[in-house]
Amino acid sequence: MSDVLSTHIRDALNAGQSAGTIRQNLQAAGWTASEIETALAAWMASENGAVPRPVRPRTARDAFFYALMFVVFGMVAGNVLSLLYGQINLWLPEIGEGVTSGGLSGLRWSMAALIVFTPAFFFLDQSDRRDIHQNDARRHSDVRRWLSALALLIAVCILLGDALFLIFTWLNGQMTLRFLVKSLVVAGLSLVVLAYFDEGRDLPVKALRLPAAPILIALALLSLGLSLWTVGGPKQGQMEARDTLRLRDLNRLETDLLRCDALRAPLPATFYPLDCASAPDDLTAFAAQITYDRQTDTTYKICIAVEAPDRMRPGVGLDGDRVCRTRNVSD
Repeated sequence: MSDVLSTHIRDALNAGQSAGTIRQNLQAAGWTASEIETALAAWMASENGAVPRPVRPRTARDAFFYALMFVVFGMVAGNVLSLLYGQINLWLPEIGEGVTSGGLSGLRWSMAALIVFTPAFFFLDQSDRRDIHQNDARRHSDVRRWLSALALLIAVCILLGDALFLIFTWLNGQMTLRFLVKSLVVAGLSLVVLAYFDEGRDLPVKALRLPAAPILIALALLSLGLSLWTVGGPKQGQMEARDTLRLRDLNRLETDLLRCDALRAPLPATFYPLDCASAPDDLTAFAAQITYDRQTDTTYKICIAVEAPDRMRPGVGLDGDRVCRTRNVSD
């Protein structure tokens, strides 16, 4: 609350002016209704003059609450952007780029973040709106205004940077559909940030009037649902983890077999790959699934079946539902 406003109300009450008169004069001077009511509530008119009511500062509590909401909002917005980028990479691959849903497994971190932070943001936002409805003075909290101004500054800088990079890419002749869609997503999310932190905060910069909180929550649910569909949930993650162990064992045995004296021309018709393992204790039980297949007198192939062949990265050596490595003993 402004010291100038508080002093004026005290002097006006001491001069015998009514609250209605004081309110009317302050409104004419440009003070907002919430500022006036907050300042008037701090004084009690009595026969002996204005008596101050106890004002218990909430600065520390407000700082904690709004800093937490600022961080939670940023986590939701940032991970929504990450998941939407992942979907764009999947559905709009660049020429010559073999993007598969298996390459998106790293997005599970963003999925987990949204599962945690989206409900937290919803409850913090509802709590803030409820408190403001009960006490409009919270709308003018210094902490709230400063954090909101900081968020607006970040969003505006991102918008300007996005526009700059978009124009530069176009002038450089490197504009692609995927880049354009990503730029539009960044711009749209920045507008949501602008709308949310400008909403009811009495800031000098006025942004779009959008239901920003519902839009952000809807985007979080949409991106999370799409990611669960394309990336997969816990069961898919377990299969990919087992396949990762299989490929690690295959890579280690491939190196060991190159140094194995038993694999020399002419190659044997049958062979147990683990017989040449230099460190069998470092291998998992999946190593026993690796098969040896003699191709010619000098060429052999080792393979292992995988559970999720559609999630294998390009160039891994996929042959149906198996990953294979072909070697020549003369190499």
